[in-house]
Amino acid sequence: MNDGVVFLNQNLFWPVIIVGLVLMAVFVWKEWSQRAEGRFWLKLVAAFLAIVSLMLIVLKPSTYQDSVRGKGIVLTDGYRSSQLDSLKSIYKRIKTEEYSKGRTLSLLTEVDSIFLLGHGLEPFDFWQVENKSVAFLGSDEMEGWIVISRNNEMILGEPLEIRAKYAKPKAGHWAILADNTENPLDSVFFEETNAQMVTLSAEPKASGQFVYHLLEKNGDGEVLSNEPVPIQVKEGRPLKILMVNTFPTFETKYLKNFLTEKGHEVLARIQLTKGKYKFEYFNGASGTIYGFTSENLKDYDLLIIDTDSYTSLGRASKEAMEEISASEGLGIFIQADEGLFRLSERQSPFRFNRDYVTEIALGQPVHTLPKYPYAFQQNLRTQEILMDSVVVAAYLPIQKGKIGTTLLQNTYQLILDGKETLYARIWTKILNTIAREQETAVVWRSLTQIPKLDEPFEFELQTLLTDVEVTTEEGARIPLLQDILIPGKFTGTVYPRKTGWNQLQVANDSISPWFYFVYDDGQLQNIHQSELRNANHQKFGSSSTFDDLKSVSKKELQAITPFWFYLILLLSLGWLWLEPKLSS
Repeated sequence: MNDGVVFLNQNLFWPVIIVGLVLMAVFVWKEWSQRAEGRFWLKLVAAFLAIVSLMLIVLKPSTYQDSVRGKGIVLTDGYRSSQLDSLKSIYKRIKTEEYSKGRTLSLLTEVDSIFLLGHGLEPFDFWQVENKSVAFLGSDEMEGWIVISRNNEMILGEPLEIRAKYAKPKAGHWAILADNTENPLDSVFFEETNAQMVTLSAEPKASGQFVYHLLEKNGDGEVLSNEPVPIQVKEGRPLKILMVNTFPTFETKYLKNFLTEKGHEVLARIQLTKGKYKFEYFNGASGTIYGFTSENLKDYDLLIIDTDSYTSLGRASKEAMEEISASEGLGIFIQADEGLFRLSERQSPFRFNRDYVTEIALGQPVHTLPKYPYAFQQNLRTQEILMDSVVVAAYLPIQKGKIGTTLLQNTYQLILDGKETLYARIWTKILNTIAREQETAVVWRSLTQIPKLDEPFEFELQTLLTDVEVTTEEGARIPLLQDILIPGKFTGTVYPRKTGWNQLQVANDSISPWFYFVYDDGQLQNIHQSELRNANHQKFGSSSTFDDLKSVSKKELQAITPFWFYLILLLSLGWLWLEPKLSS
């Protein structure tokens, strides 16, 4: 099947036609004296065929032909040999190529459908198979660390918590969190199971850039695996906190002590009788606050208020509190009691559903905590605060600020039970989420999950600065791509030249540099392969068949073989050479 003839050298069409006509005219003029003889017409036909053949050789006529390209196999790390043998037994002489990241696959010019075996392609190489039908067959299940979750940045004084998942652990082995010199800080015993989640914790003693280690050891103490866990610990700014209660409670007492020990400036107001209050000052706090005004609330980062005090606020105090939260970012935390869950929509911004669940489980090892038998109603405004995948609190945004509360009850019992670390985790998570956010000139975010040496590392930054220029620590300038819809949002790509901690800096500015960690090729290998496999599943699906829309027949231009043109040219020129000799 074809759709007519197309000349590949279409741009030479008219020049070739003109030259052909000129050659034909010269031949006729040369032989015109023999026009009365019969051989003149034979020579004229031979010359015409020679010139036309020569013209077609130059123009290269082609036709559109149905072309079905074949199937191919691309092998990536972790492919199963049995799977490859099975495919080769079904598809004889199928083209096969091993993938190397960053290198163009040569077989893609010859196939339109590929079997992708192993962990898959790197995301930055997906463009190579954009117009191909891909059947991603995956790889064997992996063993070892496949998830390591933690906050890359934390505030000094917060507990460091690492949640990790180990595939196919062996009973008798240990998961150990160690410091930079591999001194053990916490450990968990492995059990015989398909996969085990472990939670390890520590408490950094100084600020800076640190590299912890997640170790696996056998019963003899031999290190079987060692994965780096980079953490940046920043000096936290002390919060200015106002606590307001109608009467003292154990919950307030222990929370106040916790905040004071962390160095926060706390002013506590406790109502003694109607119109009479007791004030307590910690870490430099001063002053007295009776009614709320915009002036006396504007300097605070967080207001902790019990339910009775919140519901008894006058209209002017409540409006001042909400106005400062909206305009200045004041965080408001309502200490829950049974009365909070019975308030009307006019009295409380929160809505609850009774779920009759009175306990939740947190921590590792698991510890149960009492909670109120309610759950937050799901809506667009409610933002849940999770710990260990369990809802412990929620907040509602109020422009720049937030108002939140918790479902937990009597958390001070954790301290009495010797669970100070879990208590600190809970309240640090809740209050840091709700408190006024510290404004920074530049907000950075890593878009590449596991930065590797000499591979593209993508990052994003948002800023209100103008004429932003980002440089590496060596002084190299990084081109930035500005977001069309958000002018202050930029993305960039850099190729790290060293492993370990690297930094980026906003040029010609006093802003502190941003640090990111670059891994060796052998580090986080299982995690990288697990993420790679997930990315390929999302891109290509998990079907073992091809997409018919991409593997159907295609029409391609195929040049008509020039053999016949050369043959006609040779015969015609041969006749023109031989004819005078025969006549003589």
